[in-house]
Amino acid sequence: MCGIISVRVGAKVNLSLDVKQKRSDGYHEISSIFHSLALSDMLTIKKATKKSLATNNPLVPSDDNNLVLKALRQLELYTDTVLNCAFTLQKEIPLAAGLGGGSADAAGALLLANKLFELNLSPEELRLIALKVGADVPFMLTGGAALVEGIGEKITPLMAAPKWGILLIKPPFGIKTAEAYKLLDRSQLEHFDEKDIIKALKVKDYRKLGLSLGNSFTLPLIKECPSLNLIISTLKEIGLKQVSLSGSGPTIFALTEDQNTARVLTEKLSKKLPNWYYPENHGQSDLILKGKDSKPWLYFTQLSKEGWQLNKE
Repeated sequence: MCGIISVRVGAKVNLSLDVKQKRSDGYHEISSIFHSLALSDMLTIKKATKKSLATNNPLVPSDDNNLVLKALRQLELYTDTVLNCAFTLQKEIPLAAGLGGGSADAAGALLLANKLFELNLSPEELRLIALKVGADVPFMLTGGAALVEGIGEKITPLMAAPKWGILLIKPPFGIKTAEAYKLLDRSQLEHFDEKDIIKALKVKDYRKLGLSLGNSFTLPLIKECPSLNLIISTLKEIGLKQVSLSGSGPTIFALTEDQNTARVLTEKLSKKLPNWYYPENHGQSDLILKGKDSKPWLYFTQLSKEGWQLNKE
């Protein structure tokens, strides 16, 4: 066994997200189509005398609030073993974006520690541990495309999409997931049937997929965050019609069948960015994580059939 192992863990988008009833334990049940992206973080592990996490992003917590170390702690509890190691995290997935970056990193930590310490835990065991870390973490152990139900524990693999292009726009602020769910509890929700998306993925029907996108968070968040409506309307104005919200936001994504066309449209969009204003960073709201940037994060990538890739160094 080599001393250092790394894993590249991919972000995700929710092609559909239907939030259902709130359970007695406070969790919300969902029915959602998750799909991996080529956008990814790199996580590296090596044995050490104590637990640590180093990262290139100063906004990422390096203490027990980080999902990487939370995942390691749950793994220790499950195996009744001390797993002292040092993680290095190269962040590319933006924070508080609805793209599952923290969950992807947590899944990566479970995969790496299971390999490095030769724990030989089965995929089923890793999923049980993952669910204790976060609702999105079990899917991140699988990746690709899947119907995710319940509170994240029910995962049905689906046919992944071709490498269709996807444009991601995150405005220069974040959304607090817990507060977003509180907002849903006060809102009249839209509900979405994922059956059409499943059919579209199976037959690789790009247009049918685009017409079936939907997210229960969209309308409630637009009422609180006018910037989201500006982004969506601008995307449609320049020709990107297949548009939706990922997770609990605030990232908006637009699907494109042709990647060359997507790059041209991305250039058009870039020219409009300097004229945008983000009132969310200037008010007071429990929902908003204020950002310091004046421009949104704009990233062009593609849908991916793989959620992670393990490497030895």
